Amino acid sequence: MSDLRILVVDDEENMLNMLKSFFLINEYDCKTATNGLEALEIIENNEIDIVVTDMKMPKMDGMELLKVIRKKHDDISAVIMTGFAEEYTQTEALNLGAEGYITKPFRNKELLLILDRIQELNEFE
Repeated sequence: MSDLRILVVDDEENMLNMLKSFFLINEYDCKTATNGLEALEIIENNEIDIVVTDMKMPKMDGMELLKVIRKKHDDISAVIMTGFAEEYTQTEALNLGAEGYITKPFRNKELLLILDRIQELNEFE
């Protein structure tokens, strides 16, 4: 089992369940949240290495979540997922410190490649 601890944040239940199953099958520790505020609560109470978050969600979107993570938890890596890919949002996400950006629908292998790259660049405990 991988030591990598992932938090998936998405307001779409089907996507959340699919990603959680995918990560568990690939032997990652995985938690889920349905919005950014719930994600922050999980981050405060658990050790998380990577947050994989949807861009558009109620209460707190992925960009706002990314901003808070960078201010309070700079050791957590972030991947932004979106179904509405626009060049300026990708640029903004990367400028805010996201280590990955992926457009829905995506192949699971694409997401694994992003996680592998993040894992190679960081030393997770």
